[in-house]
Amino acid sequence: MSDEIINLEEGYAKVHKNGIEPFIALIERQERQFFRAQDFIPLYDLIFKMCIQRDPYNWSEQMYERYTKAISEYLLTKVGPSFLKARDTYDIAFLNEWRLRWKNQKLIVEGLRKLFMYLDRFYTPNTDGVRELKEQGFWLYKEHIFDNYKKFARQAVLNCIEKERQNEPQDRDLLHESVDVFVEMGYNFNNQKLKVYRTDLEKFILDHAAAFYKRQSRFWMDQDSCPNYLKKAEKMLQAEKNRVEQYLHRTSMEPLQKACHQELLKVHQQELLTKKTGVDHLLSTDAREDLSRMYRLYAKYPEDLQPIADLMGGHIQRAGEEIVKKANPQGHDLVTKLITLHAQYADVVAQCFDRSQVFQKALKKAFEDFINQDDRVSRLLANFINDVLTRGTNVNLTESVEKTLDNVVFLYGYIQEKDIFERHYQLFLSHRLLNGLCDSEHVEKTMISKLKTEAGYQWCNKLEGMFKDIQMSKDLMSKFKAHSVAESAALELSVNVCSSGYWPTSTNIPYHLPQELSTACDKFKRFYLSQHNGHKLIWHMDQGRAEVLVHFAPKVSRTLVLTTYQMMIMLIFNTQKTCTFKQILDFTGVPKYDMAHHLLSLAHPKVSVLLKRPASKTLEEDHQFMINGKYVNKLLKVVIPLMPPLKREGDEGGDEELKVIEMQRRHQMDAAIVRIMKIRKTMKHPALVAEVISQLKARFTPKPGDIKKRIEALIEQEYLERDKQDRSVYKYLA
Repeated sequence: MSDEIINLEEGYAKVHKNGIEPFIALIERQERQFFRAQDFIPLYDLIFKMCIQRDPYNWSEQMYERYTKAISEYLLTKVGPSFLKARDTYDIAFLNEWRLRWKNQKLIVEGLRKLFMYLDRFYTPNTDGVRELKEQGFWLYKEHIFDNYKKFARQAVLNCIEKERQNEPQDRDLLHESVDVFVEMGYNFNNQKLKVYRTDLEKFILDHAAAFYKRQSRFWMDQDSCPNYLKKAEKMLQAEKNRVEQYLHRTSMEPLQKACHQELLKVHQQELLTKKTGVDHLLSTDAREDLSRMYRLYAKYPEDLQPIADLMGGHIQRAGEEIVKKANPQGHDLVTKLITLHAQYADVVAQCFDRSQVFQKALKKAFEDFINQDDRVSRLLANFINDVLTRGTNVNLTESVEKTLDNVVFLYGYIQEKDIFERHYQLFLSHRLLNGLCDSEHVEKTMISKLKTEAGYQWCNKLEGMFKDIQMSKDLMSKFKAHSVAESAALELSVNVCSSGYWPTSTNIPYHLPQELSTACDKFKRFYLSQHNGHKLIWHMDQGRAEVLVHFAPKVSRTLVLTTYQMMIMLIFNTQKTCTFKQILDFTGVPKYDMAHHLLSLAHPKVSVLLKRPASKTLEEDHQFMINGKYVNKLLKVVIPLMPPLKREGDEGGDEELKVIEMQRRHQMDAAIVRIMKIRKTMKHPALVAEVISQLKARFTPKPGDIKKRIEALIEQEYLERDKQDRSVYKYLA
C-alpha cells in the first residue's frame, strides 16, 4: 500500500474538498480559524507523499501551482466582489471590509502554508523564481486586491481624518487597523518594510494635511489675533501628534509635524508676528503665556526663532531709546529705568524663551545699540553705583543690593566704551575710600568680583590694590600714633598712603601749608621714610578731608567736615577778621581755579559759614570774606557740600576727565601697536589697524583715524618705519 502511486488530480481533489474548501468557509464565517488535528494530519501526510514520489510522479511543482490557484480563486471569487460592493458604500463600511479581508488573508495564508509546509522545506528553497508560500500568499493579495483597492482605502482614511479635524469623532481602532494593512503589507510582501506605507499612504496623508492647513490657516489669519491663532495652531499640532500616536505609524510623527508646521506657522510667520497683536504687542502687554506658546511652537525648528528674536530686539531697542530720550539726565532716573527694562526682558528671555542663545544675543545687541549712542549711560551708571555703595545716600532700590549689582554689571557689559565707566568708577571708589564713605566693604568687594567677569583681571586688580592700600594705611597710622604717643600736637593727622599704580592719577596742585599742618606732615614723612627706605612721598592736599571746630560766636561752636583746602581757608581767620580772595590765594598758594569752588562752597547761601562781600555768584580778587557770626545749624557736626569746579577762562566746556581718558587711550593704542609690531615685525596698514581694534575693543573701540595718528607718532619716535618700496607697509625697529 505504501508503494501505491497517488494520482495528482485524485490527491489534490481530496486536499481541496476536505481541507481547502472547509478551511476557507470557516474563515469566511469567522468561526473556528484553523484545522483540527484529526483533519490536518491526514491531509498534510497526503501532500507529503505526493511530493516525495519519484519522477514523473513527484507533484511538488503542481501542488505549488494548486496552492497559488486556490488562493487566487478565493481572492477573485470572494474578496474582489466584496470590495466592489463595499466601495460604493460609505467610508466606514469600506474600511471595515478592508480590515476584515486583510485579517482573513493572514489567517488563510498561515493555515494553507502549514498544510503545504513540505513545499517550503524542499521545493521553494531549491527552485529558482519561486517564492516561499507565505510571501506567495501575500503577493497574490497585493496583485489581485491591495493594488486595485488601496486608493479607496486611502481615500476613506483621508476622509475620516478630515472629519476628525472638523471635530467629528472617528473610530480610531478601525483607523489604526486599516493603516496597519499598509504597514504589514510592506513587511509581508518582499520584505519592503515601510516602503508600501510611505508610498501608498503616508505621502498622501502629508499632502492632505498640508492642503487642509493651507486653507484653514488662511481663514484663521484673516479673522484671528496672533494669540488666538497660536492657540489654534498649538491645538491642531497636538491633535496631529495624538493622531500619529493613536493610529498612524510612529515614523510619520516628524514629517507630519513638519508639514503642518510649514503651513500653520512657517508660511505665515512674518505676517503673524507683525500683526497689531503680534510680538510687539505681546511684549508691550507682558503677555508671557502667549510668548511662551509662540516660542514652544517655533522652537522645534531653530531657524524660525531668529525672526522672533529680531522683532524682540527691535522692540527693546525702541523702548531703550525712548527711555534715554525722555529720562531726566540728573539723578538716577535713566539708570533705574534701564535696570528695570533689562530685568524685565532678561526675565522674559529666561521664562518665555528658555534662555535661548538667539534671544540672549538679541537682548544684548538691542542694549548695546541704544546704550552706546553716546557716553552718557557710562557716566550715569558709574554715578548710580557710587551712590548705591556710599554710606548715608538715599538711593531708592526696587530690588536687593545683590540684584542691583548684577543689573549694573549687565549694563556695564553692554557698554562698548568701558574705559569711560572704569575711569569714573575708579574716581568714585577713590573718593569713598579716602573719605571713609564705603557703606560696606563686603559689598564693595562683591561688586569688584562681579565686574571682574566682564572687565578682566588687570583693571580690577587696581581696584583691589586700592583696598589693600587703605588697610595698610590703617596699620601704618596705628604704628605712627604709637610712635608719637608721648608728643602733644595741635591737630590729629590721618594719612592714606596710596600706591601710584593703583589709584587714578591727578595733577599735583601747588599749595602753602599752614605751620600747624606742615609740622605734622613733616613728622609723618620722616616716620614713613624710616619705615620704607627709598620710597617717595607726594602729598595730594586736594584729596584730603578735615574736621575743624569753628567758634562762630561766644556761645556758638560747630564741628565742620571740610576739604583740606577749606580747612586752610578757615585757619586764616584765626589771625584775620576779614580776608580778600587775593589774600586767601597768597596764604594758601593754591591756584585760583582750584581754590574758587572750595571758597564759594563755604559762602554759599545755603551754607553761610563765611559771608561774602559783595554777595554775588562771581568771584574777583578784591571780594572779601569773613566768619558768619550769626551762623545757625541744629547739627553739632556739619558736612559742608562741595560745589562743582568753576569753568576755566578760555575753556570751551571740555571735560577734564574726558581729556584724561583720551590720554589713556593714546597710551593704550601706542602699547598695542608696539606689541603687535614687535611680534609681527612687518605689517600692512589695514591689517595693523584691524589688529589694534581687535585687541582694544574690550575697553573701547578706537577710530581708524586715531590709530593712524598714533602710528605716525611712533614713526616720529623711531619705534616704526615705513617700507621704502611700499609706504603702506610698516616695519618694527628693534
